[in-house]
Amino acid sequence: MEDFLRDIRKDKQKLIAVGLAFAVIVYVDVSFVLKGQVKALSVSKTKVAKLDMDIQSVKRDVAIVQQNQSKEKINLKVKKLVSEGELLSLLEQVSLIAKDNGVRVSQINPQKAGRPPEKAGQTQSAFISVLIKLDLNCSYHSLGSFINDIENSEYAVSCEDIKIIPDSSSGGRERILLTLKTYVKS
Repeated sequence: MEDFLRDIRKDKQKLIAVGLAFAVIVYVDVSFVLKGQVKALSVSKTKVAKLDMDIQSVKRDVAIVQQNQSKEKINLKVKKLVSEGELLSLLEQVSLIAKDNGVRVSQINPQKAGRPPEKAGQTQSAFISVLIKLDLNCSYHSLGSFINDIENSEYAVSCEDIKIIPDSSSGGRERILLTLKTYVKS
């Protein structure tokens, strides 16, 4: 029985030594290895979050580029030149675009400007330039949208001249004298 007690005491010492060695290993692991791993994990987590934000930003930029490319394709369409008989439909379209942009049209006055001057040895042009004089009442933003929509319409129309007359009585709206230019097939 004494041998058994001696063996247990020796085993206790061995168990204590093993337990102490285990405690030292756990302490070293937690203090040095695990601490470094947690730190590296937090650094990696911030890098992943930054990369996620960058990916979202790139996706937004790609969508904007694709949207702009599709707009460019639309803008590359061939513009229509109106015939003298279609001039009225062009004026109606100008009026509709004005209404869509919150622009009040007081007067529309188309004026034929005549044919371009002939140069020696050239035949007379088949196109007559037409100036469309508009008397408008609108805000600056509405005017910008209106001019943009006119110039991007299916007809070949450009803004030739613009005169803005301040009107303090109409609450942010100005009187605009706008001249549009187009060419009519004769």
